[in-house]
Amino acid sequence: MVRRVKPIFCTMLIFLFLISARSTESAPTVIYGVDFAGYAGGAVLPWLSAKGFVPKQDASNTRKVVYFDDEHDLVLATKTRAFALLLNEADVQGYSKIRIEWGVDIYPPGASYEKGVRAEAVMVYVFFGNERLASGSFLIPDSPYFIGLFLCESEPTGRAFTGRYYHAGGRFVCVDRPPPGELVTTEYPIAEAFTLLFGKSPAPVISGFGIAIDTNNAKGDGVAKAFVRKIEFVK
Repeated sequence: MVRRVKPIFCTMLIFLFLISARSTESAPTVIYGVDFAGYAGGAVLPWLSAKGFVPKQDASNTRKVVYFDDEHDLVLATKTRAFALLLNEADVQGYSKIRIEWGVDIYPPGASYEKGVRAEAVMVYVFFGNERLASGSFLIPDSPYFIGLFLCESEPTGRAFTGRYYHAGGRFVCVDRPPPGELVTTEYPIAEAFTLLFGKSPAPVISGFGIAIDTNNAKGDGVAKAFVRKIEFVK
């Protein structure tokens, strides 16, 4: 006797197969990533150095900036007005988006790119290619194209701002406005954004990325605090 499968059961199997295949196809492939979990103690900057980060500007000045890890997140905070950058000269190819897990505990007082008060508790810079463009000041070094993504308290999200310098090759975009203490995941189409913002296609190889905190232009005492859990570039 031949056992026949009921049509409705066959339909369910086909549906489940299609859903499974679709989810497999759409699953993002991580090309390069940094996870800040697993800190075993000791000085934080040497631990970050092992992950490829080099401190720039005020990043190694403990009177202005402090770093620590709370088992899951890299925490960065300013004690006063400061600009600190952790630079990672990675080589990332074949990317489409960047995904960041991060949040802000204390926003810089009065920060607003829209009002000309350029300050942020956390900024992730992404640098493109090796061509160096003029900064606009002989005192400030030239830089490759870059997009700076940050979290803001009241800024319009998705809008690209220019800074005081790097008008030709730099843009700053607030990507989310989380309340203090909340962990958020940002997924941003960084390759597409490069083409839209700078009119060049395809987007060049990513030549580096960085994590910064900048309160030099903030009002008041310049205190700010933020955290980063993970940064990933996905296909």
